[in-house]
Amino acid sequence: MTPHTLDCRGFSLQQTGLTILKTYNASESGAEFTVLIDTLNAGLRMWLIEAGAKHWIEFETDQGVCLTVHRSLSPAQGSIPGLHHIVAAGDSVWACERDRRLLRVDAESGEVAQVAEIAVKASHLAVDADQKWIFVADPGANELLAIASADLSVQHRWVAPGGPQLPLVTDDGIVCVTGGGANALTIVRPRAQGYEVQTIEVDACPHDPLTTPDGKRAFIPCAGDGSVVSVDLEDGRILGRYKAGDGCAHLALHPDGERLYSANTFDGTVSCLSVEGDLLGQEESGPWAHQPAISPDGRFVYVANFFNDTISVFDPDSMEKIASLDTEPYPHGLDISPDGRWIVATGFSSDQIRIYNAATITENVSTKSTRIDVGRGSSHIAFLADQKIAFVACSVDDHLARLDLDAMTCTQRISLN
Repeated sequence: MTPHTLDCRGFSLQQTGLTILKTYNASESGAEFTVLIDTLNAGLRMWLIEAGAKHWIEFETDQGVCLTVHRSLSPAQGSIPGLHHIVAAGDSVWACERDRRLLRVDAESGEVAQVAEIAVKASHLAVDADQKWIFVADPGANELLAIASADLSVQHRWVAPGGPQLPLVTDDGIVCVTGGGANALTIVRPRAQGYEVQTIEVDACPHDPLTTPDGKRAFIPCAGDGSVVSVDLEDGRILGRYKAGDGCAHLALHPDGERLYSANTFDGTVSCLSVEGDLLGQEESGPWAHQPAISPDGRFVYVANFFNDTISVFDPDSMEKIASLDTEPYPHGLDISPDGRWIVATGFSSDQIRIYNAATITENVSTKSTRIDVGRGSSHIAFLADQKIAFVACSVDDHLARLDLDAMTCTQRISLN
């Protein structure tokens, strides 16, 4: 053991993760250090991957596992309190810090309209179809919050165990959120006399839920078991468990409503499943394949590969890989503009994002991306309905970047301070 080796054997999952990321943040960009741990289980793997802490196994013995961890440009995602997730609807944009504050921005002017302290440590947001409610996951308090969109007042707090992260709301107003630390899915249903709250156990390390177009079923990717769990949102019944791939974390639904695409982070593959659970195909995407997206016309499937900073492009029918696109370091966010013209990939460990012309994505790909300076720690993206303006949350610099997609420029940086 060298002086630069951390010994986390005997630590809990939380102690191990926090210790690694504390050392990671204190290291210089480009530095490497080694860590001894009891085991590299799914919870710790996903924690480090989401943090953007690139790592690999050096060796395994009866005494534990030795990891090498490489420090990238930015501090660990999730360990800093800057603006992280963002949603847009109507004339407003809402964004939350990985901390206490939620803000509303006037979409036309880009001015901050309101700021409120609503959480212990907020994570991600969802806005309902009527734009009345903003739902905020607060893993710091193990709660799901319902916030009035107009004045950012907290109207409801519901217990959501397991460190809830990624809320989803259907057109009928049913909200669900996973809690990876408790293998839990919490469902909140509006009723005539208030709300009905139910928490069920799914498989290990559930992550980002997805619903069918009618909002009746949810599909829950569970990285720890490599499964997708199908749940009836009306009563919480588990309808099926489908094998997808090792480390399935995020899903995308084809516009035909019949096929799911799962990015499987631990084995670096992308899988195609029918909504009934049949595995229709599986292909290699890239190391830490994590975030999938589908073009609105259903012609292409895109997968962001976090470890080697690429996007893989697939034919959704044949599952043939037809292109590979370079991204900025750590493309934490991957989104397609609503009109299908632009593919936007953030670069958390960069000052820039990249935008690709979807119409020419398979032609001379090296010349078909545009880099835009937005600030450090770009994480998530939201598009306005006019499809000409987008906003990007930049966690490290703690601001929103406003993009003009016609001019391909950043026109404004919006800060809370």
